[in-house]
This record gives sequence, C-alpha cells and structure tokens, in this order.
Amino acid sequence: MYLALARFRKRPPISKLPPTLRRDIKEFFGAYKRACERADAVLFRAGDSTAIDEACRRSTLGKLLPNALYVHRCALDRLEPILRVYEGCARAYLGEIEGANILKLHRFSGKVSYLFYPAFDMEAHPVLLRSLRISLRTLQFDCYDYATVDSPPILHRKESFLPPDYPSYETFVELTRLEEEAGLLENTVTIGTRSGWQERLREAGMRIEGHQLLRS
Repeated sequence: MYLALARFRKRPPISKLPPTLRRDIKEFFGAYKRACERADAVLFRAGDSTAIDEACRRSTLGKLLPNALYVHRCALDRLEPILRVYEGCARAYLGEIEGANILKLHRFSGKVSYLFYPAFDMEAHPVLLRSLRISLRTLQFDCYDYATVDSPPILHRKESFLPPDYPSYETFVELTRLEEEAGLLENTVTIGTRSGWQERLREAGMRIEGHQLLRS
C-alpha cells in the first residue's frame, strides 16, 4: 500500500526509506524492484471496477448497498488492501478530508465519497452535513452542502458502518433491535430524511431520547 500510493508523489529510492521498511521489503519481497512491481499491480487493480466490486462484496466490515460500500473512517485500516489503495488514490488528489467520518466506496463508477456526520456519536440518527465526491477516472469532484436543506438525509443502523470493538457499538445495536421490533425501519424510502423519520415516529407513537426508543 505504501509503495502503491507513493507513486503519486514520486516513489523514493530504497536508500531513503526507514530501516524497518527496508527490512520488511527484503523479508517479504526479496528486492525493492519486485516490491514496486507488486505495488504497481495493486494500484492498477484499484482502477478495475470488477475487482473493486468483488472486494466490496467480500468485506466483512461496512454496509454494502447495491452501488457502494459504506464504512466508518475508523475501519479503513481493516479493509482489504485494494480498497485501502482505492480510497488512498482519492486522498492523493484531495488531501486529508478533515471531519469526514463515513466513506462511500462506489463499486462500479470509480468514485469515492466522503460524508460528514458531525453528531455521529451523539445522535441516534445523525444528520448529513456535507458530502465530497471525486471521480478517479475524470478527477472531477463535487461538494454537496446540506446545512440549509429543510430535511437532510439521516443515518440508521449506525453499527453497520463500524467494527464491533467501536465504543458504544452495543448501544447502537440495541437501538436498531428495538426499532426493528417496533417496525420503524421497514420503509427505507420514507425514513431516509429527517422529516420522513420524524413522521414515522409520530405515526408509531414513539420518540428517541439519546439512544433510547420510548413511547410518546
């Protein structure tokens, strides 16, 4: 991964690498040239939508939807190398995306989106504040601001984006279980926005306090 992404800023000669990395290269690849060839192969595969789709479908982390794999930023280092390189290519062009905590790895279009949910940990169903999307094929990027939208998108099933050792993971799991039992999550089309979700809660005579589901 390191050597694959180093192509974007000119891969350094081996003499400029840290001693521990040089020893790893010798141990696992035998020679720097061979390591670079393997890195280039991974970088090339990251541009193959079939390979990305297969890696997304294999992933045991994240929420897999028909067009993308959604995963929390904290789980990035646990993904397959090809997915990490795929996302790393986006960062090579955009730089570090401060505040983005959900990554959307598009399975077919060669795009990566960074989603900003400032209240992800505090709110049971956090609101999407902003999204930034880049196409690795055209290098065109788009930014969408939801701060002034009357009914912005919200998240459900927060645990599905997270590794099981994330703080409050079990709290998120329990809330989802209660919402499923109450039939609140059945119509995913209407509950995906803040107003749609609030209307669903009113219909069911329920309310959310913290991460608790209560009767109104």
